[in-house]
Amino acid sequence: MKRLGSIAIAVVMGAIVSGLGSGSAIAIPSICDSVAGNLVSNCGFETGTFASWTQSGNTGFTGVDAGSANSGAFGAFFGPVGSLGFITQNLSTTAGGTYDLEFWLRADAETPNRFQASWNGAIVFFLDNTPALPYTLFTVPGLTASTASTPLQFGFRHDPSFFLFDDVSVVGAAVAAVPGPSSLRLIGSGLAGLAILWRRRS
Repeated sequence: MKRLGSIAIAVVMGAIVSGLGSGSAIAIPSICDSVAGNLVSNCGFETGTFASWTQSGNTGFTGVDAGSANSGAFGAFFGPVGSLGFITQNLSTTAGGTYDLEFWLRADAETPNRFQASWNGAIVFFLDNTPALPYTLFTVPGLTASTASTPLQFGFRHDPSFFLFDDVSVVGAAVAAVPGPSSLRLIGSGLAGLAILWRRRS
């Protein structure tokens, strides 16, 4: 019953958004669209589809609608039963570069359920049989790319109900500037000058 109820609410929300948009174009950007340098296309599913993402595995009870949004007009919902369903996107990266991943996830309370995030084929984050979870921001920092194209994949299973998912971003990690040899020479010269000035004043 809960699964059917959630789908019904999502359909009603979709109809409301469609009605608001009739006769004029209404764009409601996702928060991930404002993240500078975000490598993820269709990061908030604002196309109303999984465009730019590739679906695989168990795609049952999976889709994009207005009732699943964390921000913007649309979000994704996932309720595969018995096995994982996946969405994957290949990102343009720099070999040796470091990246930070962020996403928003919501979960209904019932079990069994599983969520996982993979970077270049390796699981970097997962939740098993999570209790009820409001839309929550998760961050996975310091992911390293080994090639110019890195697959980002998310897996979902929620037998009795749904995960809601939205606002995915991957950006290059900020690296603190380290003084080079020329900068160190300038610093050394400045300290030497201060030492000479102090001696003269003495």
